[in-house]
Amino acid sequence: MPFFEQEEVQKIRFLHFTIKKLEEKLKNDEDFTIDELNNILSYTMILNKNYGNINHLRILNEMDITKEYIDPLENKPIQIRDLYFECARVLEVLGQGYEKLSQKREEEDFPEDAIIAMLESSKIYKASAYFSAASMHQNYKGISLLPLNLEIESEEARLFAQSISALNEEMKGNLIFASKLYAGLSTLSKRIFYLKEHDDIKKHQLRAQMHFDMGKACILVIEVASDYNIDKHRVDSLKQKAHFYFNKATEIWEEMINTIPNLKVEEIHSIKDNITVSNDILEEIKIEDLPYEKIKKIQDPEPIIIIPENLAPFVPKATIYLSKIVPKDLNITRFKKFKNKKIEKKTSYSELEKLESEKFGISRTILELKKMKKEGEISLEDYTEQHEKYKKKLNEIETKIKNLK
Repeated sequence: MPFFEQEEVQKIRFLHFTIKKLEEKLKNDEDFTIDELNNILSYTMILNKNYGNINHLRILNEMDITKEYIDPLENKPIQIRDLYFECARVLEVLGQGYEKLSQKREEEDFPEDAIIAMLESSKIYKASAYFSAASMHQNYKGISLLPLNLEIESEEARLFAQSISALNEEMKGNLIFASKLYAGLSTLSKRIFYLKEHDDIKKHQLRAQMHFDMGKACILVIEVASDYNIDKHRVDSLKQKAHFYFNKATEIWEEMINTIPNLKVEEIHSIKDNITVSNDILEEIKIEDLPYEKIKKIQDPEPIIIIPENLAPFVPKATIYLSKIVPKDLNITRFKKFKNKKIEKKTSYSELEKLESEKFGISRTILELKKMKKEGEISLEDYTEQHEKYKKKLNEIETKIKNLK
């Protein structure tokens, strides 16, 4: 007995081959419409069912759609044997589409639209990761559609969205907010750096960028120091910290040129441009170098990350593959708690929600610090310093939450 009705099969085939045409447009950098992107959502929604123990390959044969794709990172065909993996594949295409749409809107000087499109890209890459993780019948997933690699794509889309916002706020003259956004960019780069082992080029790029962005955060605070009555000692400290960060970024970029073989010509030009920008800023910072032991004690500008993580718009219906918690039940429980608190309390829920979100973020940071310490990725001294810093913040937030409640 067919799993899908004949009418559904016809719609699936139509959408499937429409998506194939969209893939060609994306590959050739041709224009596309929002409706073409929405076709992928429609296609995924139809295929997103709980198939139980049914043989997915049989259903794929019944639908008569293309059962292989070329992994761009391996440049070889991969057989599709799981309908969730097919969903992961097309969602990755949708993530690319939103990414290109974001770039286009940024070039047209619509930064808010560009940020929204890149946020959508991040959400869709995360959904694709969930579907790839749920594809239990897929013998081989290649490289591009491995869940971890799709999560990296999601994180990088978050980083790009934040970078658009940081530059936009800087151009508008909101330098303190822009400083916090650049500090957040540095944090996002660090997060991507520790998510997995990267090749040498990627590893160097992330390290250089996290230093450059934190240096930029310091510089922006210095530029408005008088407007915010920031004392001279703090300004001098930030200058020394900025000098350290830009100098470190320059060293990493120079190391790339001198030690990494087979860099492409355009990569070398890009790295040299980065070095020029960093050196120009260093020329303007006239201050004596400090030893690292003193530098690391200078507080960085506070980071803000405006693009939240893990906002996948939907997950595979066979959630048993991902979690023992049924999302529907969890959502009902959360809604009831939310409703009851709104009735019983007159406090500002948005303020409480914001504090709870900050508490979650700091708790996650503390867990990541413990993991880094366990795996030897951070010195005991740095771990102790960072752990005490975030533990103090956590206690302050918990006190605020208690007072609000």
